[in-house]
Amino acid sequence: MHEVMREPMDASRPAGFAVLRVPFFLEPDYPEDSSFEETNLNRLQRKWGGKAEFEAQKNRHRLKERGHEVGIPRFDNKRTASNTMASHRLVQWVTREYGSELAEKLYQELNYNHFELGQKLNDEEFLARAAASVGVSRDDALHVIRNGVGREYIQAAQKLLRRMGIHSIPTFIVDGKYVLGGAVPARELVELFRSIESSPDEESGGFVFAEALGIPAERLAESLPMPDRVYKAIA
Repeated sequence: MHEVMREPMDASRPAGFAVLRVPFFLEPDYPEDSSFEETNLNRLQRKWGGKAEFEAQKNRHRLKERGHEVGIPRFDNKRTASNTMASHRLVQWVTREYGSELAEKLYQELNYNHFELGQKLNDEEFLARAAASVGVSRDDALHVIRNGVGREYIQAAQKLLRRMGIHSIPTFIVDGKYVLGGAVPARELVELFRSIESSPDEESGGFVFAEALGIPAERLAESLPMPDRVYKAIA
C-alpha cells in the first residue's frame, strides 16, 4: 500500500486504501480466561505433530527471514498464546467508532507487543494501554474489553468465513473480489494493486465483511492517509 500511495500511476487520481481486519481464531477452543498458559512454540509443535515437523514447516515458509525483509527483527516463539476474542473485539470497536486509520495503528501496536515482545493478547490492562497509546480513552477501552462489547460482530464474521471456505490466515480479499491465500510476497500485492489502479472505472466488489462487522458506511468511504512512516510490525 505504501508504495502505491507514494508513487501513483496517475497523480490526479491516486489510489486510496481502507482496511478491514477480519477476526480469525487460530485456536478457537482456547478458554478466554487470562490464566490459561501455553507458549506459542508448544502450540506450533502440537499443531504440526512434533518438533521435527514444526522445523520442516519453518524451513518451508521462512517467516522469520521474510519478517527481516520488511523490518521485523525478531519473533518471540516463546510468547504466551492465548484466546484473542478480547483483542478482536477491541480492534473492531475502534474501527467502527474511529475508523481504519486509528484501528491500523492499534493493530500494529498489538502486533509489535505480541509477536516481538511476547505480550499476551487477552491481558486486559495491556489491551487498554495499547488503545490509550493510539489516542483511545483507556476507560472506554476497558469497558469494551470487560463487557463483551461487539461479540456478536465477531461471531457473524466467523460464520461468513466458514461460508466462504476461508480456514487459514493470512488471507487477503482485495477490492471485494480478489482472494489471495498464504503469506503473499509484498511484490504480488503491489502488482495486484497496480492492476486495479490501471482500471479505475472497473466496478469494485466492495467490502465483503463490512455488514457482518457492523462497519458504518461513512467508515468505508475513508481512505488511509499517505504514510509518513512504516509501522513497527505487520502480521
